[in-house]
Amino acid sequence: MKYTGLMSKVPYAAKIMAIMMIGCFESLSPANAEPLYSKGDWLLGLNAVKVFTDETLDSVSAGGAPIPGAGIDISDDTTLSFDVSYFLNSSIALNFFGGLPASANLAGTGSLGGLSVGKTKYGPAILSLQYHFATSAAVSPYVGAGIARILFLDEQGVGLADLDLKDSWAPALQVGMRYQVSENWFANADIRYTPFETDISGALGGAPVRGKVSVDPTILNIGIAYRF
Repeated sequence: MKYTGLMSKVPYAAKIMAIMMIGCFESLSPANAEPLYSKGDWLLGLNAVKVFTDETLDSVSAGGAPIPGAGIDISDDTTLSFDVSYFLNSSIALNFFGGLPASANLAGTGSLGGLSVGKTKYGPAILSLQYHFATSAAVSPYVGAGIARILFLDEQGVGLADLDLKDSWAPALQVGMRYQVSENWFANADIRYTPFETDISGALGGAPVRGKVSVDPTILNIGIAYRF
């Protein structure tokens, strides 16, 4: 999608999360803060997900000759995710995040405008270390950082034959909050950011095409979690 489209959507969600986080941190009170979690707790979460992307075609060539002014557009998608957390103590948890792959249509822009490149399914598998803040309320804000493996599945070329996108490693950042609904059930909302680069290749009119795409995906999750 275009950068302006991303700016009209993601920052709005980020502002909502920022307001929620400010409210959470205002409830922090070292004198009477009580942790919601204990060492050895497991949390299993299920989330509805909206994936927003901002992308740049850094370089592309056909038959070895650069294509000036070329760009690419990757569509947004809605899917489902799950995550599993294990608490090393009342504040620190290991978290694994995955889910159903998002679908993306790839279209050329700029000098490649009008070219339907192809489509693919993709998604991150993320391993993070999270820090959960103790509060004086049933709300627990948290932050996380880790590493992601971006996986591409079922690439299908349209205008670009033999479409191939390489899997990639990426850093992963996260900010979120949970609200304790009952003893073991929690509502959850978080935003994850996993910027990455991938190599794209295929054939256009019989000429081999090579390029590199930089992608800034923002993953908005809203769901539930169960502690056991």
